[in-house]
This record gives sequence, C-alpha cells and structure tokens, in this order.
Amino acid sequence: MAAVCMTLVSWAVLSGCQGDKFYLGADARVAFSQDTVLFDTVFTTIGSASQAFRIVNDSPGRILLEDISLEDGEGSLFRINVDGIPGPSVGNLALEEGDSLYVFVEVTIDPGSANLPFIVQDRIRVIINGFSQFVTLNAYGQNAFFHGAPGSLTTLPCDEVWVAQRPHVIYGVVGVAEGCNLTIEAGSAIHVHAGGGIYVDRGTLEANGELGQEVVFEGDRLEPSYADIPGQWGIQIDTLIQTAVGVSQASIVGGGIWLYGSTGSVLRHTIVRNGTIGIQVDTAGTSGAALTMENCTVHNMSAIGLLAQGAQIDGTNNLIYDCAQACAAFTLGGRYRFTHSTFANYWTDGTRGTPTVLINDHYEDVNGNLQIRSLQECQFLNCIMWGNNAELDDFDELVIDIEGNDNDLLIRGCAVDMDEAGPTEWIEESTTDAAPPFADVFNRDFHLLSGNSQWNGVGVPAGMPFLATDLDGLPRVVGSAPDKGCYERQ
Repeated sequence: MAAVCMTLVSWAVLSGCQGDKFYLGADARVAFSQDTVLFDTVFTTIGSASQAFRIVNDSPGRILLEDISLEDGEGSLFRINVDGIPGPSVGNLALEEGDSLYVFVEVTIDPGSANLPFIVQDRIRVIINGFSQFVTLNAYGQNAFFHGAPGSLTTLPCDEVWVAQRPHVIYGVVGVAEGCNLTIEAGSAIHVHAGGGIYVDRGTLEANGELGQEVVFEGDRLEPSYADIPGQWGIQIDTLIQTAVGVSQASIVGGGIWLYGSTGSVLRHTIVRNGTIGIQVDTAGTSGAALTMENCTVHNMSAIGLLAQGAQIDGTNNLIYDCAQACAAFTLGGRYRFTHSTFANYWTDGTRGTPTVLINDHYEDVNGNLQIRSLQECQFLNCIMWGNNAELDDFDELVIDIEGNDNDLLIRGCAVDMDEAGPTEWIEESTTDAAPPFADVFNRDFHLLSGNSQWNGVGVPAGMPFLATDLDGLPRVVGSAPDKGCYERQ
C-alpha cells in the first residue's frame, strides 16, 4: 500500500499538482510598466486622483508575490488596490510566467495643508523570494507651479517668465535652451527637489529680486528640521560611462544653478541656500560677462558656493559663506571682477581642508600633462576673504595657484588671510593677517563694527562693478574710501 501511495504522489507532482509549485531561484524578478507613478494634478481644493501600473512576471516560472505594500503603511497619503484586494499590504499572490496584474493607486491631497510638502512621496515594495523591488509614488502636494519631471531633463518654453504668485517647484532638471531666457520676478520662491536644478545651455537666466523681495532658491523640504541642512538640492544625473573595464554607473554633480556658455545672465537680490554647489558657471559665451551677481547671498552648501570654470563673472555686494569646501573657486582661467563682496567660511560640520577662495589657471589632463587656461583678468577690490581656519599654521583662506601669466591678477583694498611669506606682488593696500571685526560670527552677522580706517577700501574705478548702496540697501561712501565687504558701516 505504501508503494501505491508513493506512486500516486509522484504522479500528482508531475501532473496536476505541478501548477502549485513556484520558481524559487535567486534571479526571480518582476518588471513594472512604470517605475515611478507621478500624480501631476495641481489641486486647488481637496481632491483625489487615481493611476495604475502593471506588475509583470519576468521570471522563468510561476512566482509567489510574498508582499505588495506601501512603505509608509497606514500613515501614507496613498492607497493601493491589487487585483481587487485593498492595501496597504497585499500578500501571497501567485503570478504565472509572463502574466501580469494591475495595481491601482489613489492619493488624496489637501493643497492648503501647511503640513504637506510640495511633493508627497512613498514607495510600493514588491517582495519575491525575499528580494525587494520598488515603485516610487510621487504626487504634487501644496498648490504651486511645478516644473520638470522625476529623473528627467525638461526643456522650458523659450523666454518663460516665473511670477511670484505661487511658489515654483523644480522636479528633476529644467533646462533653458540656446538663445532662450528664463526670467524670475522679484519675490519668487523656488523650491528644488533633491537631485534637481536649473541648467542653462547657452541661454540666459535673469533673477530680478529686489531688496525685501529677494528671489530665493532652496530645497523643497519645509519641515523646520530641514531649515539649515546643506546638500538638499543640486543637479545630479546618474549615467552610464565606458571605462577600461567595462560600463559602470556614475553620477554627474553640478551646480543647482548651472550656466554653460551663457552670456548676460543676471542674479539680483537672490538668495541661494542649502544645496551642494550653489552656482556653477562654465565656459563663457562669446562676449561680456556670463553672469553678473548683485546683492546676492549664497550659503550653507555641502560643497562649493560659487564654482567658476573658465568663466566670466562680475559681482558686487555679494555675501558667500559657510560651505564645506570653498565659498568661491575661480578655476581654469577666465575673467573675474568682484567688488565689495564678503567670502566668509565658518563651516562647522566637520573639518574643512579647502580655502575660502581659490583662484587657479590650470588643470592636469588624462595623460598627466599640465594644461594652462589663460587668466584674462582677475580683480578683487574691497573684498573680505576670511574664515575659521585663518589662524591655523600653513593654511591660507585665499589660495592663488597660478602657473601662467599673473599680470592681470590684482587683490586691492581687501582683507584676506594669506601667509605673508607667500607671493604678494599682486596684493595692494590690503591686510593679510588682521581678522575682520565681524559683528557676530556665531549668528552669521558679517557687518563690520570697528571704526578703524584699516577697514576702509579704495576707490572703485569706472568700468568695475559698483553700486551706490550696500547689501542692506544703505548708502555707500562714494569716492576714495568705501568700506571693505558687502556692508558699509553707517
């Protein structure tokens, strides 16, 4: 009798019961009809939206979907329904090889809720044989103007104007095409999602902030705990690159505001904060300044505040402070003219091994050869370059690394930290070892308190960038002795 039972069991496994077995290989996978579900409805009142995607069995056999669930569970703003079974968690579903099933997703948004971020997120986790795969869920939260799409470079309409009526949210990277312009009106708030930013490719960007109505660029996390966290945004593009050993994954990281080949971009009364690289300017256009900065503040960057590579930049009344690396790096030659600007690096989140300001004119190519890029003009008048490493031995907060002709380099009427034993033929009427009397470094108040005449600057010649008011909008001494830095003593 036992033998008969064994025969019957063997026959069942090889026939009808075979359909109850599952493929248990470690390579069991599913495919999704889309790996990101975006609810791009901009709600003006409380409302709901629904979408769906398919889960397809890509494995060589029947599989068991052990769990399909929302990561945020019952607390999620999203709801799921898997082939008629409501979530937030659905499990133990069989899926034949090549077959698929639908997952329906719904979200309800109250755009007037101050507790919602601009972009609401969650993920659906699908587990097969202990291996997890994910679909990202994104929905527009608070009422705003939304630009771009997740993981994409989206070209903006030519000559677009962003108004201050509602906040603007950048999702992914938005591009300004060659010959086009993006104009941002005074008082506009720009919130950038992680990994995103503005890329200007031989077009122009014009941010027309005003005193008291600044244009503000920052991340899109509104919780108070994120108010002072650096590195929340900035362009990051994941790409595949060919190497000597094959294809590998790499990330291209650039400025949150990234200008390439631009001529005539302008930032006025603009605040850029809490990013990776705040502003990046590469390769000047055919003529004129690629970027003019007036009354701008850049701070709390996890890398560099202002990165220039072979660019042309004019600036006055700017404050750039607290960056994990340099506040400003003027590299690969170019033309730079700054007056009455304060570069102050009091970064405290870890050790900083880079100067507050770096100027260089060269790089090393892939063959190890030195390549010099001409420094056409480099003038800093009435500027302050200082930081919390100024008192360290063998450390300068201003580093000049010039291999070519330095005849066009001039640091005049400035307050800088530099080793007096170093080359100073291009430093005139400046202090190199006197700490500026900042009002309150702890609270990042970089006004000057001392009445000592050593904090007087020099007259600014015609043709150099200059404004008759300081960063506060208060009058400057016009003539022979305006103050150093972005603030005029009153």
